[in-house]
Amino acid sequence: MLPLSSYYKNKTTEDGKSIYCKGCTKLNAKKYYQKKILKQIGETNGVTVSDALFPSNFTSLGGKRAELTLKIAMIQRLMLTINSELNELLKNYSQEEVN
Repeated sequence: MLPLSSYYKNKTTEDGKSIYCKGCTKLNAKKYYQKKILKQIGETNGVTVSDALFPSNFTSLGGKRAELTLKIAMIQRLMLTINSELNELLKNYSQEEVN
């Protein structure tokens, strides 16, 4: 069990603390933000993913090369996100074991 200092304040709960620990709250916020960005990209008319994520000079590489570079960049970003989330979960798990 985590100490109370591992939880954000929340005046609406009985004990005055959030129901999620700080690490989980950060992960949830990150996931929400990523979903929001993807939703916004999907709702825009005529704007491609590469237009939304990269500057115009990136897409001037040419069709197949730009598409391949975009895929590589997206996979790298996904891997960084997964690695960050795994490290956060490991940190939270290690803190729970100590307590």
